[in-house]
Amino acid sequence: MATTTKTAAKKTADAATKVASEIDTEIKALEMPDVMSFSSAADWAESAKEQFETMMSSFTGNFDDMRTQAENLAETAQARMKRVQDHAAKTNACLMEAAQEEMTSAVQFASDLGKAKTFADALSVQQSYWTKVLENRMAHARTLTESSVETARETMTPMETPFANMKAFEKFFAFPAKA
Repeated sequence: MATTTKTAAKKTADAATKVASEIDTEIKALEMPDVMSFSSAADWAESAKEQFETMMSSFTGNFDDMRTQAENLAETAQARMKRVQDHAAKTNACLMEAAQEEMTSAVQFASDLGKAKTFADALSVQQSYWTKVLENRMAHARTLTESSVETARETMTPMETPFANMKAFEKFFAFPAKA
């Protein structure tokens, strides 16, 4: 019976040693830091702080340049709008002048038509009136076309977007260089 007790005790001791060995292996596995995670909250907080400081320094460093470029862009847009307004005023003046000329011409046509004695005189007055109207309209159309082309050329040039060339995100998002 003593032998049975010794064998049972040895089996229990071997099982306990085996369980203790497995527990030690599991503890060692838990103690090894995972490469993909942070080993402690302090490491995570430090990493987050460094990333935030990098982001803020990259934004702050380029803020003055971005503000200057935005102000220049706004001034350019304002100057373009002023030129469009000037050309619109010029176009309106041209259209008013054309309307006045046509009204004056129409009154003169009615007066000349009333003075006509024969049918041939009436046809001659009408021919000269319509010739003058069409010539004036063509001249005004040419002037308006030139004015609108000039306006488009001055105001519709592409806006340069200097923000696309800013290096504000370069430090924060470090992408590998293209080969």
